Amino acid sequence: MTSDEFSPREYFSRIMRLWWVVLLATVLGGTLGFIFFHLHQPIYEATATYFVTLDLNRFPLKSTKEDLIQYNEDMALNTTEGALLSTNVLNNLIAEEKKVGKTLTQDDILQNYTIERKHDVWELRYRSSDPSEAMEIVNTWANLGYQEMITWQATGKAPAYVIFQPPRPALQPKQPVLYGRNKLIIAGALIGFIIGIIISALLGRIPEKTIQE
Repeated sequence: MTSDEFSPREYFSRIMRLWWVVLLATVLGGTLGFIFFHLHQPIYEATATYFVTLDLNRFPLKSTKEDLIQYNEDMALNTTEGALLSTNVLNNLIAEEKKVGKTLTQDDILQNYTIERKHDVWELRYRSSDPSEAMEIVNTWANLGYQEMITWQATGKAPAYVIFQPPRPALQPKQPVLYGRNKLIIAGALIGFIIGIIISALLGRIPEKTIQE
């Protein structure tokens, strides 16, 4: 075996010879994760859901090509997102939050929301450092959005063949989606462990007497 060939046994021996470097780096990484947790508030996410379908008996364009049918179906169902993000709904949400003493801007809303479609299910999510606030805001938003969908349908802005179901309210989140303590500590420790292995492997190439000196 030439000196340039990789030897797993030799590589492992280098690491084991300096196991304390790996341990130290792991502990240090976990500690940094713990410190990071205390410098950043946990972020919670609450989710309200809609069930939106089409009345196929009333759906037009049945004689068109399949790709056009799918396109028009998607366009019709996307009125759900359009209603939720309409200026009227956002302004009403801000006004409702103001009534309970909370200051909310459109920037706050747009920076902390997510809307995702999963076939016939739409998920409206909102994030906040306060889990009860995340739940309250997303539920208020979901109800206002549903009222807007019905209004759009009554005025012809939304197709009559789209069936909007009332939203299923969000529950108060129990676990943070960002900056959770345990996740940060584990992530920090894992990063430290990997760095420790790399350092140990590099130092292992140096003769042991040189390291001790």
